[in-house]
Amino acid sequence: MKLRYITCSDIRENIPEYKVIDLLKTSEKVELGIQAHSPNMNKNMPRNIWLNKLLNTSDINTFPLNIAIHVNYDWCSDFCMGNIPEELKYLLNFRHTSTGKPIIKRWQLNIGDGTIIPNAKTVSNIIKSYPYQEFIFPYNEKPDLRNFIHELNDTGVSFSLLFDSSYGAGIAPSSWNAPIYKNHPQGYAGGLSPENVTENLDKINRVTKDRTDVWIDAEGRLMKPGTRIFDIDRAKEYIKKALNWEQKQK
Repeated sequence: MKLRYITCSDIRENIPEYKVIDLLKTSEKVELGIQAHSPNMNKNMPRNIWLNKLLNTSDINTFPLNIAIHVNYDWCSDFCMGNIPEELKYLLNFRHTSTGKPIIKRWQLNIGDGTIIPNAKTVSNIIKSYPYQEFIFPYNEKPDLRNFIHELNDTGVSFSLLFDSSYGAGIAPSSWNAPIYKNHPQGYAGGLSPENVTENLDKINRVTKDRTDVWIDAEGRLMKPGTRIFDIDRAKEYIKKALNWEQKQK
């Protein structure tokens, strides 16, 4: 198994832009997930201002640094119905000044708690409208969610899946599920941390075998203990251990 991305989620506007860029430059595999929903990303809100400053830096506009938007709650529901908020449309269409390609390539639509089950054909048409972006959907054991994913697969569009058996609760499973499709990239989340990423990569490797489209996503355990404050040092340690694990596989 080769790691496609090592994702650090929920980095926020309290982190200066230069520190964000330094973390992204740790490795071409590093990806930062930014949570987006109303009101935290409404126009003129601190996170929206911070993100736009970040996207307009020369580093972001020159190099293919990896940023993903994780769309939640009301904005996720609106997005999946085709009513994409203007703030997100702007980010979808934000391009590198040199290449003309989208700066934000990956979009995660967090329907994983099962409360938002969109229409597969509607979502398929949205995906077709943005051929240069990759759309990620959580996948777990909830029947309605599983049915939606299978129906979306039947439409023939490309998408990616993020397996999280804890439904976003940040709990690592005793074992990880094998990818359900050969033709869709597969990510894994749930309780990953600097302390346990190595052993969990061993477990994930057992079910993914020789795939090269696998990524891991950590969030809650990258925060300062007892807070929702993103900890740069914990993120660096998590990245370092993941990279060391991959190096040892060669």
